[in-house]
This record gives sequence, C-alpha cells and structure tokens, in this order.
Amino acid sequence: MDMQSKIQNPPWRHHFIPQFLLDEWATGGELLRYYRDWRGDVHCEPKSPKGVCFGRDLYKTEGFPSEHAQQMETIFMQRIDNAAANVHARLLRGEVDALSDQECTEWARFIMSLIFRTPLDILGLREAVALQAERARPLMEADGEGEELPPVAVQDLQMKILRHAIDDHERGSTLINMHWRVLKTSNSRELWISDWPLDVPRKAAWLGDPSSYIGLPIAPDVWFVAAGTKSFADRLVARPQRELILTQNRATVGHAQNFVGAKTPKAGQFIKANFGGLPRFSVTQSMAEKYRIADEATQESASDE
Repeated sequence: MDMQSKIQNPPWRHHFIPQFLLDEWATGGELLRYYRDWRGDVHCEPKSPKGVCFGRDLYKTEGFPSEHAQQMETIFMQRIDNAAANVHARLLRGEVDALSDQECTEWARFIMSLIFRTPLDILGLREAVALQAERARPLMEADGEGEELPPVAVQDLQMKILRHAIDDHERGSTLINMHWRVLKTSNSRELWISDWPLDVPRKAAWLGDPSSYIGLPIAPDVWFVAAGTKSFADRLVARPQRELILTQNRATVGHAQNFVGAKTPKAGQFIKANFGGLPRFSVTQSMAEKYRIADEATQESASDE
C-alpha cells in the first residue's frame, strides 16, 4: 500500500539544498529563514528545513509518464544527497583525511551538483537547450526529419545535460584531487547557509588552478574547503576565524537569490543589508546568454540582407 502510494504520488518538492545540510541550522525543528518579498524587502521567519530551498517539480520531465517524470529527482538527485549525507556526518566528526575513494567521489559529486541544480541554473539550462533545439530546426527540415524536436525530447535532453554536467569526469577528478580541509570554528560568530552557499574565486578558475578553491559551510561552526594546493589550503584554514567566517558569510549571503538560513538572529541586519548583493556566475545562464546574443546577431544579419 505504501509503495503503491509512493509510486502514484512522486515527490514534488525538489530540494536544491538538501535537508541533511539545512538540518544543521535548525533548533527545535526550525531554522531562521531570510527571504525577499516581491518588493525586494528582506524578511525573517522560522521555517522547517523541509519547507525551504526547494522548487516544485524543479527537475520534472514534462511529457513523460507520471512514474518516470520525476526520475531526475528520485533516482539521480536523491541518490547524490543520500550518499553525501553519510560523508557529511564523517566530515562533522573531523574525518576528512580518513574518507575512502568512494566517499571522496560522492562528496565531490554533491559539490558539483550544488553548482548546477538551483532554480536559476535550471532556468538557464532549459533556455540554453531550447535555443539550441530551435537552431537545429532548419537542419532537421533539410534532412526531412520534421520541423522541430517534440517538447518532451527537449526536456529529456535538458535533464541529460544536467546529469552530464554534474557527473563530468574531468571536473570531478580535478575536485577530488584538490586539497580538502575541514575546520571546526570556536568563534562566537556562526556560519550561514543559503540557496547558493559556495565561496569561490572571483578572478580565477574554481577548479584546476593553484589559486582555485571552493568553500562551503557544512554546519554553523564547521567549514569545508577544497583548494588547489596544499599550502593554499593550509593558509585558508589558518586565517583568523573572524576573517574566515566573514569572508564565507559575505559569499553565502551575497550569492543568495531568495534564501539565507541562520541558527540565531544575532546578525540579522548584516544579512538584510547584504542579501543578494554579489554577482553570482551561472554556467547555464552564461550559455543561454551566449546563444541569445548569437541568435540576435544572426537575425540582424538576415534582416540587413
């Protein structure tokens, strides 16, 4: 009965920041949720981790039968998060150097997923693939294969590209081979979480460079970082904790689109003043913008002829 119900009612809450991470900021089952209203004002309210950082049917493949339409969430994303939750527990215990190769792979996969899985990134992906599908229409017409790809085929392609981006072997291997550190802070200031909580270089590659790094708060008092070299990783965690926490929190809050989570209300004014104040680079949005510009240039060129 329960299994049948689960099949008939697939999950529509697709969390782009998983609950196992959000739970670290909860007290009595609730965290403090900072969010923007339609006017752009930032408000705060207590909220269950289950009720934040999700999109309704965010990864759904429209047009597929109901038992298959949610497979991107149920088979792919949930498996990533379930495996990462186990590694997360070990990181909180300070066991970063004891992780197995498989656990390193699972955590790297999770980090890569955070880069691509937010609503902003999914919107960019869907637009980029739709633009490419539209570009393919003249070629398909010339080959006698029809006028356009069916919408369900376009959506299926979008999710396949998302899986490929997250599971890209070269990027994943580069992240695994970076130098990982976990620091438990003793400062009274807390780290925060958001809908894009990564701290990455603004003027250097995120991966594959000696100055590359990716920082992530994994609890209010625990920070994970992967850095390009051993000496750089050591320097990052050796900074005064006040500086380290402030740098990460500026990125966490500045990159936020519509959510920042805190455990206590101590720094609410900082969150409200800096919410979404930093440009947040999105790979998929950049792709969509490139295709839009190219299409506009093609259209202008055609109109001038």
